[in-house]
Amino acid sequence: MTFAQKNVKAFIKLLKNNPDLLNTQDRQTLLDKIPEDFQEISKLLLDWCNKLPEINTALQQVRRSLPDHEPIGERPAAAAFPTAETKAEYEKNLKEELLNALRQSSPPETEKPNTPTDD
Repeated sequence: MTFAQKNVKAFIKLLKNNPDLLNTQDRQTLLDKIPEDFQEISKLLLDWCNKLPEINTALQQVRRSLPDHEPIGERPAAAAFPTAETKAEYEKNLKEELLNALRQSSPPETEKPNTPTDD
């Protein structure tokens, strides 16, 4: 697992275990800024977390708890290294998992009360 993969996976785990870690504005900001390039996603998360020492420390702890190597899909033992296609698919899935974790950790929006105005 690359550092970028491990970093994104750790952030997802952090979100799932601490859904109240981010406020609504932070979640939306991250959702709006998630780039296409996987390395850039990892860099965005690192840069954002560096501004928030409490979250950065938590992310580092989760990242350290993750294994360095994770099986990518079901592969025969002889296939020790993933193909470029497998890596790209894994990163695409991780990106989707990140987006879903951000969306699911957001509190449900409350409807504005329908109060009549005095005209």
